[in-house]
Amino acid sequence: MSEFESARCPGAEVDQVNMTSIAIMNAKGGVGKSTLTMAIAETISAFHGKSILLIDADGQMSLSLMMASGEQLAQARAQEKTLVGYFARTILESREAEWPQYVMGGVSDLEEADEMYLMPGEMDLPLLEREVAARGHLSKLRMSARTILSDAKRYVDLVLVDCAPGISVMTETWLRECEFQIVPVKPDFLAVSGLEYLKRFRSRNPEMGLASHLGVVVNMVDKFSADDKTIEQHMREDEALDCFQQTIPLAPHLQRASLFTGEDRIFLSKYAGDVGKALRALSDEIVGRIS
Repeated sequence: MSEFESARCPGAEVDQVNMTSIAIMNAKGGVGKSTLTMAIAETISAFHGKSILLIDADGQMSLSLMMASGEQLAQARAQEKTLVGYFARTILESREAEWPQYVMGGVSDLEEADEMYLMPGEMDLPLLEREVAARGHLSKLRMSARTILSDAKRYVDLVLVDCAPGISVMTETWLRECEFQIVPVKPDFLAVSGLEYLKRFRSRNPEMGLASHLGVVVNMVDKFSADDKTIEQHMREDEALDCFQQTIPLAPHLQRASLFTGEDRIFLSKYAGDVGKALRALSDEIVGRIS
């Protein structure tokens, strides 16, 4: 039995009806997506008492590097206990595997976030995607993702999937299988243009299913920039975007928070000042919307 399985016995203290899955992505990179995913997860865990499973579905594996030590990740890769390892075994090799055995416990260096789990990523993800597509196994990929999300209600309250930018095979899978989608947007022209790309994607093949739009998070806002203020106002005037009321400021210590330390940090030191206040307000909004 894995650390994840032993930490949360199936059905124990978990509301099996209200478990929620959220895919977090933008068509453009560089919008602070992975850092925001980590911060949202840790804040909701710390202040709303939720157990959270993080799935790193981005080939850059930034989220994994933020949540676990290099030694832990190297061991997971050596043992093929990663998201790529699970899909390679179940899809490409057509062998049985129990996905909870691919989940790491004891992740996060935030002292108050004590029920955080990670299905780590690795940089071979694009190679897996190419092989899955070449063999015509897209439906198997969706079924495997669906199995994880369906079974996860036995273990956790919330699943957050950090998706790669653009609409890759893997990203489309999670966008179609998760219940909700959150879009982080940095207030610049290219990042905002990515919203139009997503809008066009959402109109394609609705019969295949698609995560409901939970909202846009205006992220990395420079409070001294007139351009940022103008772009943010423009986004907020578009009701279809359904922007969260709380913005997340651009702050150097938020970037430092993304560096895994291996030593416990309290929330007030990891997310100090205005950043911490903004994250708490945003987490309240997210929990309110999914409720």
